[in-house]
Amino acid sequence: MTETGNSVILCDLGGVLIDLHWQERARKLFTQEQDAEELKQKWLRLESARAYEAGKSDFTGFYQAFVAETARKLSFSEFKREFAGIIGPLKTDCLKILELLRGYGTLAMLSNTNAVHVEMLLASTDVFKPFEHLFFSYEMGMVKPDREIYEAVCSRLRKDPALIHFFDDSEANVTAALDAGINAYVVNSPQQIYEIVTGTLL
Repeated sequence: MTETGNSVILCDLGGVLIDLHWQERARKLFTQEQDAEELKQKWLRLESARAYEAGKSDFTGFYQAFVAETARKLSFSEFKREFAGIIGPLKTDCLKILELLRGYGTLAMLSNTNAVHVEMLLASTDVFKPFEHLFFSYEMGMVKPDREIYEAVCSRLRKDPALIHFFDDSEANVTAALDAGINAYVVNSPQQIYEIVTGTLL
């Protein structure tokens, strides 16, 4: 168990705090019928997506690189519509649970994300308001599951990794965090975070 006041509750965003219309939109972006896992792996292998989420290109550059990399025939407007449509609503009781979690430690977010999706969420939700620290991949210039992003978060928080509890829906991201000495858990809802936190940090 960890002393509550010193702990950091570090949350992923997509798939954990918000729903994603991932499968439907990815199929339209790739214009292929594949199962969810195949689509996910295909996306994770895209250098264009990785570069965009690491802040190394703007959206126009991302579109051009995506089309070149995948040989898909999508117009810019079609691409932007489908990419923006990946973002879904907040998960059940998300804001209520985040407020409760603030009583168990410092609340921080670590997300592989981009300016388009962040701006959409800022305009339509209060999902970022409960957090004391926001770590966005495109602002940090690095992405999960690379070890450097976990080390950078620990450094910026000025916390020992053992005091950080990280929650993500990706096994690869959780494994990388564990390798960096961070407590890490695979979850897909705010409720699961709350159950783990109340069982671990009390």
